[in-house]
Amino acid sequence: MNNNIVIENDLDLSPKKNWEQHVWSWSAIIYTAAEGIYWGLQTFFKDTASTRHVAYYIVQWLLNVQVTTLLCFILYHFNFKKLWYNILINLTAFLAYYFLWIVLKYYLYDDGPVWLTGIAHNNYPIEAIIYDSWFDIGNYVLTLATFYALKFYVDYKKAAQQRIQLAMINKDMQLNLLKQQLNPHFYFNTLNNLYGLARRSSARLLPALQQLQNIMEYVLTECNYNKVSLQKEIDFLKSYIALERLRYEEDTEIDLKINGDANGYTILPLLLIQFVENAFKHGMKEKSEENWMQVNINTSNETLFFSVNNSYRGGTFTEGVGLSSVKHRLSLQYDGKHSMQIQNTDHKFSVLLQINLS
Repeated sequence: MNNNIVIENDLDLSPKKNWEQHVWSWSAIIYTAAEGIYWGLQTFFKDTASTRHVAYYIVQWLLNVQVTTLLCFILYHFNFKKLWYNILINLTAFLAYYFLWIVLKYYLYDDGPVWLTGIAHNNYPIEAIIYDSWFDIGNYVLTLATFYALKFYVDYKKAAQQRIQLAMINKDMQLNLLKQQLNPHFYFNTLNNLYGLARRSSARLLPALQQLQNIMEYVLTECNYNKVSLQKEIDFLKSYIALERLRYEEDTEIDLKINGDANGYTILPLLLIQFVENAFKHGMKEKSEENWMQVNINTSNETLFFSVNNSYRGGTFTEGVGLSSVKHRLSLQYDGKHSMQIQNTDHKFSVLLQINLS
């Protein structure tokens, strides 16, 4: 039996998405109503000598709404982190907006009936349309300013909500740290192993005690901060894996490979331990020569590549509370900047996590 699960920005943030959609929907409704009022007043106060029909103002209203909606749609869906890309998109959108209005007006006045436009075809040449189109630049600038002001507000409110939720999660994590993040059985098994090493006067006792001290110091001190040094998080994993190795035979394959330079980067505390703990808990819970585990950590180009592969006895994969918590924290802190893949077969379980640390 093969089960493949691909999770990318996987948390369902439907309440926040609905809130954001609500803001944009109401903005569109208000804008449409404002355009309707404007063109309605134009109709009411039109020059009595004008031959333009009411349909002309309705057409202008609908065209303005449709073109502006299309512009906002493009700006919203092609908004990227890189400044030069945004400048290119805005420049392209401006040129498309400007020439689209010229084309629309040309076909409206060139092909439209006189009773609708109020202007004879030969009385409104393309030169006059281009000249009048300069006034559309002001409309574009106003639309652009309104769009980015609204988007800034939406992003600011969403970021504020995410910070509040993340702070609440971190607080709960700290209060329940020993229960949820590090299984109490880990400490129990570690103390048993240390006791066995002490009775044998093993040279491995002192390094093991040092590893336990590193873990306790990290959990009780470093994890009080919202973010920690990536290098300290890696050192914590190294100490954890070193202590877990004491439970298994020396020839049991438990590999940890670290590449790249982690200095200068930060990460959420205790973000990666859940995957390693699950690998020991579910993949190596029964002592067997077939047990194996591989943990790979690579930092390159401001991106963390983290993978855990371990032996697997099969069965149905169910997502536990620990994994749900990790997904929630990832979505809050690294929304749009992470991807995660989980795959399991009858003999292998794999997790691949990629985080943009910039």
